[in-house]
Amino acid sequence: MASHSILTVDRSKKRKRSWRPWSDLPEDLLRPVVERLSAVDRIRFRAVCKDWLVSPIHNDIPKLPWILYYCFSPLHTICSFFEPCRKLPYIEEEKREWGDERGWITAGSLLCCAIACASRCGWVLFSERTRRLIDSTLYLVYQHYVYHPIAKDIISLPGLELRQHNHLLESMATFSSNPTSPDCVFVAPTVCDWGPYFFISTYSIGDTKWKTHNAHPHPYFFTLHAMAYMEGSVYCYNLNKGLSSFHIATQEWKLLSNESPSNNYWEFFKMKFYFVAYSGHLHLVFLGRSRVDEVPLCNIFRYNWLDGAWKKMESLDGGAMFLGKPSFGISAEEQTKMVANRVYYLCPHTSTPKFLVYGSAATGDKSEFSGNEIYCESWPMSWSQSRSCIWMEPPPSFQC
Repeated sequence: MASHSILTVDRSKKRKRSWRPWSDLPEDLLRPVVERLSAVDRIRFRAVCKDWLVSPIHNDIPKLPWILYYCFSPLHTICSFFEPCRKLPYIEEEKREWGDERGWITAGSLLCCAIACASRCGWVLFSERTRRLIDSTLYLVYQHYVYHPIAKDIISLPGLELRQHNHLLESMATFSSNPTSPDCVFVAPTVCDWGPYFFISTYSIGDTKWKTHNAHPHPYFFTLHAMAYMEGSVYCYNLNKGLSSFHIATQEWKLLSNESPSNNYWEFFKMKFYFVAYSGHLHLVFLGRSRVDEVPLCNIFRYNWLDGAWKKMESLDGGAMFLGKPSFGISAEEQTKMVANRVYYLCPHTSTPKFLVYGSAATGDKSEFSGNEIYCESWPMSWSQSRSCIWMEPPPSFQC
């Protein structure tokens, strides 16, 4: 009996000596675990301890846009996220029952009629247009919201009131950074339908109302086709050859170019058009096909800052583009092998991702593929037909 007791004590001491904290787990074991976690589970993983928060294994997560499918109604909100390399989506649901005494305002009740405009840092900017009669004058009121579908946070901006002859271009608004940052600026273009007048409206966190700047009276911008934000400036493009910039801090307006990217203007006019800004460069992307069963024709042009001309890109040089509303691009320095030299786009009828291999990197006869090996799809039947779809920039936690 005595020897048995001594043995038990010795084993107990041995166990205590061999105990190690979770933070000491080797990276080779943690990495496959993190790769299989959903967005919310990854947040919880990082909150376990300081070592896991700053662990370099998060750098191995592809820095690629997510696909956000959403369905808003006054009583029900469903958001589904498709992350690269995950086989199943992460689905967030929010329901509001009839007769709720607390009077909750859900995302669905605010955003059911709004249109997605832009995405940054895990937030999505939505815009909704209404009409209001103020002092016998009819105003168009644009209400903007930024929504974080993972945290379920929503920020309402002051209404942008415009007289009946002035209006914002549909779905054309953006913002500079995380909307919880005091440096964040929201930008919306305004045009007047009775003359060639073009304005830029801005709103900074802490302001009580929007500020409108007389940006440019040039007739090229009577019909603005695209807008993008990059490094403190707003870039505006019109298919009538005009490219201009508006620096928000100095309110300086510049006409950068009045040249078309190609002499074959009418061919491009019939194609779907995207304006993409990233890594210090501006890009024009024309995508279209003459028949449904054909691989789309894709032409990409990059603006040359030195000579002020558009140059056709023969290759993406290891980068990738994600076309939609909004559009994103990644440079070769941020590339992963799975997306290098690819142009992703969302099919209008099925909202499923497809891609083509661009330029000199394309090989073989088949250059259009389904994107489901990276962005998979699995949907509840009850709302699969009423969803909307956009590319979304992941939260900063997943862009370490």
